Amino acid sequence: MTQALLNTAIANFSSTASTSTTAKDMFTPSYAMIGKHKVRYAQSIKANAPNLVLLNGFPQSIRMWESAWSELAKHFNLLAFDIPGFGLSSADKTDMSPRALSAKIIEVFDYFNIDKAHLVGPDVGVPITLATAIDYPERLVSINIFDGPGSNPPAMSPILKAVINYRLVRWLAAGLNKKAIMKTNFNAAVKDGYHHYQPNERAIKEYYEITHNEQAHQNSIAFFGSYQRDLPWIEENLTKIQTPTLITWGKHDPFVLASNAEYLSSQLPNNKVKIFENASHFSAEDAGDEYVELIKDWCLGEHQLK
Repeated sequence: MTQALLNTAIANFSSTASTSTTAKDMFTPSYAMIGKHKVRYAQSIKANAPNLVLLNGFPQSIRMWESAWSELAKHFNLLAFDIPGFGLSSADKTDMSPRALSAKIIEVFDYFNIDKAHLVGPDVGVPITLATAIDYPERLVSINIFDGPGSNPPAMSPILKAVINYRLVRWLAAGLNKKAIMKTNFNAAVKDGYHHYQPNERAIKEYYEITHNEQAHQNSIAFFGSYQRDLPWIEENLTKIQTPTLITWGKHDPFVLASNAEYLSSQLPNNKVKIFENASHFSAEDAGDEYVELIKDWCLGEHQLK
């Protein structure tokens, strides 16, 4: 049944653009042992260029950056990695909170000899990136956040609210309702989170692997459970964040509503906000070239490291 789910997704939702079987796949998993974690990453080194670090969203991986990679690599010393506990990077449930994972972000910076960087955090990367800006501002040139919770309470779909607020719902999602939740997460990753973009077959296969991995599933439930503790702390500190912040969002996001962008803009002292009209939850891919040009202008213009 699960194989049928994957085959149906590939047949119905994958991009019709051909994917060369001979061209190098920049996102074939590469791993580094960083502390206690096996971290999946992709890298494109460009000497004397600004450091741009890209995180992944849930329930996807850094393959979400595949369509933008070649253009960004022309301008940045580029590193993307799956956040420990998400994507294809390892972690255990005790690591799964925004504040704890912000420390892991800095461990990755240190491993790759990155002193300061522009940090991009989508989806679950939003609270992690904001926690990094609160606890480690000296390591950031700027941040870009989108499509994830960064305040308390966030404006979210009723289902996500229930997962965050009720231990019983998380218990059911981790156990009795596990298979149904895995299927829901997979459908979100390949179809329901998009306005019009279609991921390629490689991405769909990888997202299937992620959403049906037992440890990854348990990690995500634990992470959402940590919001009750960490989101109030982030909310208390929003007005103290001086790191330049680019807030982007998909207007049609059904999971983490676009109204979050306006609220975050009202709280963060040094920000710019952009709502993409024809984009949903995975807004960077939906917005395509518009997003890529915006992040280039942001990082290479007034927010470049002096």
